[in-house]
Amino acid sequence: MKLKLFTCVTLLVTLYSCTSKPTVIALCERDAKGNYTLKWELYPETDNVPAEIFVSDNDSVFPSIPSYTVKSNDYIAIINSTSDSVEKRKYFRIKIAGTMSNIITNRFFEMDSIQNFRDIGGYVTNDNRVIRWGKIFRSGSFFRMTPHDSTELSCLEIKTIIDLRSEDVKRPFLDRFKGANNVRIPISEKGYSSISQKVLEGKFLRGDAVIYTQDTYKDMIVNFADDYARFFDYLCDENNYPIAYNCYLGKDQSGLATYFLLRALDVPLDVIEDDYMWSGIGIDRTKLVKDADSLTESRQEALTMLTKTDLAYLKYGISCIREMSGSVDDYMLNQLKITPDKKKKLKEILLH
Repeated sequence: MKLKLFTCVTLLVTLYSCTSKPTVIALCERDAKGNYTLKWELYPETDNVPAEIFVSDNDSVFPSIPSYTVKSNDYIAIINSTSDSVEKRKYFRIKIAGTMSNIITNRFFEMDSIQNFRDIGGYVTNDNRVIRWGKIFRSGSFFRMTPHDSTELSCLEIKTIIDLRSEDVKRPFLDRFKGANNVRIPISEKGYSSISQKVLEGKFLRGDAVIYTQDTYKDMIVNFADDYARFFDYLCDENNYPIAYNCYLGKDQSGLATYFLLRALDVPLDVIEDDYMWSGIGIDRTKLVKDADSLTESRQEALTMLTKTDLAYLKYGISCIREMSGSVDDYMLNQLKITPDKKKKLKEILLH
């Protein structure tokens, strides 16, 4: 999975320094073989100086001596995997011209069957604190997870999995990952399983997908606030971490949950919206429907609209919140029970 360095500020980790030193902007990608690609830019540009790369298995402790040294004008470094099996995740810092970047690692994970699995760490809050990496993940369904996917989750030491898929899911619990506490909190009445079958039968068209998604957001907000409140009760217990929460594609129930969480942590709104939109990268439609490219044009359009990440859906949901409670803050306080004490607890657990 390839991400462009400057197309989305949510994937940029920035350290602001004094004017005598450059600002280092960096990100990290990881491919299916476990190789890491580090990319960076400097503001202002400097002469070609050493770029020191520090590597750690722990995002809280880094060695004093760099593991690699390259040239700053390379703007890219590839750290190859040293094993054929799944390795423990690596964290990186890059030091250039006396400026040390914040901690970076891969946000997305290449899974066999789990869609849209990603870390929501690394985001910078309005008061310049940073969400810890490796603490909380958002994802699509684990229903068809493979042994490789299970191994990846084990390496991340996932302790709690919260399944937010809709009430109509017939097999709510995991079969292949027993290493976590599996929690079921259904959000919304009907999910994608029955709808996707209608798409294949040609009974669900492009316009139906738009109406269905809008109805889903309104349903989640109006009828499932108590369930989202339960979700945040789990997030406020440090003993539950690391946590992964999922819905069918990781974009709607999980997307709204992430919106509330990042807002509670005081992450800037534009970053929250960017995170919501990154589901467009995390979802692979070819894994959802066999021979999807062979579907008729109308069916492909319906499938695309059904799986599409569109900021308009989130904004529609926010309009429903305001209609119901007056403001998002009032909804989060009165309906989701995210009190100042809970916000403080979330920040204690997730920020550094």
